[in-house]
Amino acid sequence: KMSGAAGARAMGADGPEVAMCVECEDQEAAVRCEQCDECFCRPCYQMQHRKGKRRLHQNTALLGEIMPLPAGQVMGAAAEEAGAAVAAAPPVSAAVGSAVGAPTDEWEEVATTHRSKTERAPNAELYQYIPVRLSPKERDFFSVLEGTLQVSEYTDNVDTYRYGKDQRMCSEFDEVLRELLGLLCCNDFKEGAKKAAIERMSDNKAFFCQIFEVGRRYKIMNPEKMRSTYGKLMFMLQDSSNHSVRRHIGMDVVAPIKTVLSVLRTANAEAMVDDPDFASATNEISPSLSRAEIDVLRKRKDEATKALITKYQSKELPAGDVERILFSVADSRTYQSIACGPILAMINYLKTCFSPDFSSTKWTSLELGYKGGSKLCHNHPTQYRFVLQTLSLWHKMCSRMFALWSAADQDLLAGMSYHLANTGQGLNRVQSCPNVSRAVSGILGEVQREVTGAWVGLSVVHLGDRDVPNALVFIDKYTQVPR
Repeated sequence: KMSGAAGARAMGADGPEVAMCVECEDQEAAVRCEQCDECFCRPCYQMQHRKGKRRLHQNTALLGEIMPLPAGQVMGAAAEEAGAAVAAAPPVSAAVGSAVGAPTDEWEEVATTHRSKTERAPNAELYQYIPVRLSPKERDFFSVLEGTLQVSEYTDNVDTYRYGKDQRMCSEFDEVLRELLGLLCCNDFKEGAKKAAIERMSDNKAFFCQIFEVGRRYKIMNPEKMRSTYGKLMFMLQDSSNHSVRRHIGMDVVAPIKTVLSVLRTANAEAMVDDPDFASATNEISPSLSRAEIDVLRKRKDEATKALITKYQSKELPAGDVERILFSVADSRTYQSIACGPILAMINYLKTCFSPDFSSTKWTSLELGYKGGSKLCHNHPTQYRFVLQTLSLWHKMCSRMFALWSAADQDLLAGMSYHLANTGQGLNRVQSCPNVSRAVSGILGEVQREVTGAWVGLSVVHLGDRDVPNALVFIDKYTQVPR
C-alpha cells in the first residue's frame, strides 16, 4: 500500500488520475483523513476509525454534494443500539430442512432457547420484523400510491447537480401530495373530497403516513413488485426529513412499519405466538406431500386458525386482524422456504458431487473451469471453500431478509446525510448504512465461525461506496439471489 493522499491514486478510464482507497485499493476514495493524510472509501474509513484515538480524526469529503443533517437528529449511541438489535436478531423464518424446502420446527427451538436466556417475550425477536398483510382498505390506498409514483418525476427533477435543490424538493413533494389526494378522489370520491377540502396539508398527516407506510410494507412482502417505483418512494421519504421540506409541508410523513408483533402488542395479545395452535395455523404445507397428507394438514391448519380467532379476537383485535396476522406469518415462512431452498440444494450438490480434497473427487472445479478456455488462479480446495462460504453466506442473508429490510428502512429514513456521485451507472445517492453494515458484519462473523478453513476473499463489508452506494441498492442485490 502507498501512504499519503498523493500515493493513493490510479489512472481513470479516460486518463485523469483518480484517488483510490489506500485500504482496499479497489474503491474510489470518498474521504481524506487530515491526521492520517490518506484517502479512504467510506466503509474502510469507518472501519479504520471506529475506535481509539482515530475516532477523533477529522476528514474531508472528496466526492459529490453533501446534504446537511436535519436539526434534532439523534445519532451516536442511539443509532448503535438500534443497529445492534438488528444484528443480534435470530432468523425470521424456519430453516429449510431439505432441498425441496420442507418445513421444520426451528422457530420453536429458537423460541425455547430464547425463553431460557431472557424474561422477555420468547418469540418477540422472531416476529418483530414480519410485516402484516394489507387489509382491503389498505390495498385501495396502495393502488392510489402506486398510480401516483408511476406518473411522478420526483427523482428526475431532484437528483441533479443544479442549484436550488431544497426548493425543488419542496415543489415536487407538494405536487406528490396533491396527486395522492386527486387519485384518492377517483378511488373513493366521498373520502377523497373530504380530505381535499381541508386547507392545510398537515391536517391530513394520518392519511399520508398510512399510505406511505402501506407502500413500504407491501414491498417487503413482495420483493419482486414495485421495481421502478419503490426507489422513488424511499428517496422521497428520505428527503422528507430535510428541514426545508418538513417546514414546507408542516408534518413528518414517515411512520413505523406495521409488523406482527407491533399489532399484537397494541392489542395486548402477544401470548398468541406462544399458543400451541399457532405453529399449526402458520406452518407451510409443502407441495411435495401426497394429496392425502396435504388434506390432513390443511384441515388441521383451518381448525387451529378458528381456535385462535375464537380465543384472541377482541375490540382492539378483530377476527379479521387475527386471521391476517396468521396469514402474514405463514407468508413469511413460505417466502423463506422459497428463498433458502435453492441455496440449500446447491450446498447439497456441492458436498455430494465434489470433495474438499483434490485427490478424492472425480470432478474437480479446476477441470470444469478449464473446459471453457479459462482457468482458476487457485487450487481446488481453495475454490471449494470459496463456493461453500459464498453459498453459506447467501443462506444466512436470505434467512434473515426481513431483519435486513428493517435495517435498510431505518438507514434510508433516519435523516442521515447523503451525497450525489456518479458510480458508473448514473447519479446515485451515496449514504452510509450503519444498521445494515452492523447486521451484515454479524452475519459474516457467524458464517466465518461455522465454515471451517481460512476465509477466501475480503471480509470488509463495503456499503456506502461506488458498488453499493446505499441500503436500497444493497437490499435489491440480495432479493435477486432466490431469483
